[in-house]
Amino acid sequence: MAAVLVVSLALAPAALAQAKRVAIAGWGPHPTLNESIEGFKKGLSEEGFSGAAVVFDETNVNFDAALIPQMLTRLSGAQPDLMATVATPVSAAARQQLRARTFPVVAFPIADPVHAKLVPSWSAGDKLMTASSVALDYPAVLDFFKTLLPGVRRLGVLFDTGDDSSKAALDGLQAAAAKAGITITAIGVDNPNELPQRVQSAVGRVDALFTVASGRIQQGMAAIAATADRARLPVITSIPQAVQQHYALAAFAVSFGQSGLAAGRIAGRILRGADAASIAPYRANAAEHKPIISSRKLDALGLTLPPALAACNCVVN
Repeated sequence: MAAVLVVSLALAPAALAQAKRVAIAGWGPHPTLNESIEGFKKGLSEEGFSGAAVVFDETNVNFDAALIPQMLTRLSGAQPDLMATVATPVSAAARQQLRARTFPVVAFPIADPVHAKLVPSWSAGDKLMTASSVALDYPAVLDFFKTLLPGVRRLGVLFDTGDDSSKAALDGLQAAAAKAGITITAIGVDNPNELPQRVQSAVGRVDALFTVASGRIQQGMAAIAATADRARLPVITSIPQAVQQHYALAAFAVSFGQSGLAAGRIAGRILRGADAASIAPYRANAAEHKPIISSRKLDALGLTLPPALAACNCVVN
């Protein structure tokens, strides 16, 4: 586990004494999570915490849950003014392990912080903890995908059985599916190495695959795409980067950077004295979801852009 301590050597001792110390407990290196952390730092900066005003102690466990307790012990032992926990596995562990802490925690980017029991409701934070989510408006998501793929009636959902946020995404899709006229087939994954066979098992049973925002699932997007492409099975996702990399056909989602930005702004308010319990977790509305479509995947699947999306300005080459 590599730890990165970011401290400006140019700071005088007095400046360091006044700087707010922010610990960032990461899940692992991945473009979406990196984007979230960058957004978090930007949000803090917008709230006045940048340069000499903040010192970051940043590390991650490279997606190894067994290392989370050790990471949290080290970071909390330094008595930060605030800790940011990245992704649901780390955030849930922090809530349990650090119950006796005196510093606040801001969790992000969480699929559903209420479902994960990080906060009591969408209207308030918990004692010393609140969150920023990437929760989707699932009826709007399914409407978008039905517009793009009018023939979809059976949707396979690849989800990580060991990730509570992944299960929350599955629950959200299932709740919205009946009204959209779509049947959901849940395809659980315990290990990224299983992804090709799980995708293959869905061929003939579903019209398209949806990959949830789980680190372990997203790590395997290349393998998912390779297997799905051979079967000409469309892959849709909640991760815009997977579309930009042409692993998936399309996404209609909340930016992970946007969730991080909101988390940073929340953290800034807390560092200035606000009570975490009084701050409702951030949740984007339907209008804040953005579409993105891969032109390469459209061509490979023999699809054309529907007239309803002709003016979306959302197709990437």
